[in-house]
Amino acid sequence: MSGREEFRRGWRIVLGGFLGIALGVSSLYFYSLGIFLKPLAAEFGWSRSQASLGPLLGTGCAALMAIPVGRLADRIGSARLAVGSLALLAGSFALLGWIATGLASFLALTAVLSLLTAGSSPLPFTRLVVGSFSTARGLALGIVLAGTGLGSILLPAWLPGFIADHGWRAGFHLLAGLITLLLPVVALLLRGGLETSATGTVPPFRDVLSHPAFARLALVFALASTAVLGTIVHFVPMLTDAGMSPRQAGGMTALIGLAAVAGRLATGWLLDRVRAEAVVTSLFLAAAAGMLLLAFGGPAAVPAGALVVGLCVGAEVDLIAYLVARDFARAAYGQAYGALYTVFLIGGAVGPALAGVIYDLTAGYRGWLGLAALLLAGAGTGMSGARRASRARSGT
Repeated sequence: MSGREEFRRGWRIVLGGFLGIALGVSSLYFYSLGIFLKPLAAEFGWSRSQASLGPLLGTGCAALMAIPVGRLADRIGSARLAVGSLALLAGSFALLGWIATGLASFLALTAVLSLLTAGSSPLPFTRLVVGSFSTARGLALGIVLAGTGLGSILLPAWLPGFIADHGWRAGFHLLAGLITLLLPVVALLLRGGLETSATGTVPPFRDVLSHPAFARLALVFALASTAVLGTIVHFVPMLTDAGMSPRQAGGMTALIGLAAVAGRLATGWLLDRVRAEAVVTSLFLAAAAGMLLLAFGGPAAVPAGALVVGLCVGAEVDLIAYLVARDFARAAYGQAYGALYTVFLIGGAVGPALAGVIYDLTAGYRGWLGLAALLLAGAGTGMSGARRASRARSGT
């Protein structure tokens, strides 16, 4: 079947997946963390490292759920899982705005949100794409996963100003209302699309862990997510510390979202034509250069640094989905994706917390950005090594 025919038959999956990911925990929740960080710290008197405990706990709990959610998707179906999780995310945002009264309650609510809403991650949406697309799988994944970029564009553009005018509680309520408004559309699109089920018996999880590609990919994603996600969570505070207003910082952060959308679409297109390892190695090394620009280039270099880092954000999750579909059995997609996404989330939990600690120790972010550049260089080198190892195994 041609790529055009695949899109004609599966456009509901692509559109529904795009909107679902844009509303999900990987978009609305993650890209709003840095925006809420300073207002919460100011009201409750938290240090920057204390404020970073929310991202650490939330991402850690999501990591605990990634593998169970993957196995659940392989058993009950992706659409049902995604829609239910989005409804729980709306309720969790509402609770954060209503009853958070300090660090303990905020962390408890964050844990509940992350545990209950992991099914709104990209996992079920990419599983639907993998089942519906083959020839144009890379591009379809890139379009669907660009939904996270939509969140990263819109949230920094208007949420900081909204919070400045109405308070952080109203900000959480606004996010809850947005999901509630659009959830019926997502449910209709996914239900009308091509729901797919895993073929055959779900293999034992130990088969995923013992797969020749798993360990190397896990290391690469851990290094890259620690660097990139740690920087994104602190990007708005980083810019406001440098003297920008919340609205100016939000507008600058939106550049990351624009680059993420472009990166996902370009990466998806390239994945259908160029070896995945070569594409992502180049992006990781470019993102390392972007971190150095942010650290040492001064205010004039911030736009260029944000754009380059955003391109990397546009590649990571695409690569997980694409390589899992390429290298692992279809029946194991959910748990294989969940295992690598767990590693990705662990990096996303450690990165913001480590960046906060380095900030408190050094009174700035330059040390963190230098470390992030080293981590991305290591990830790029590891991905390049995966390409050489694959060639050696195939005898080419």
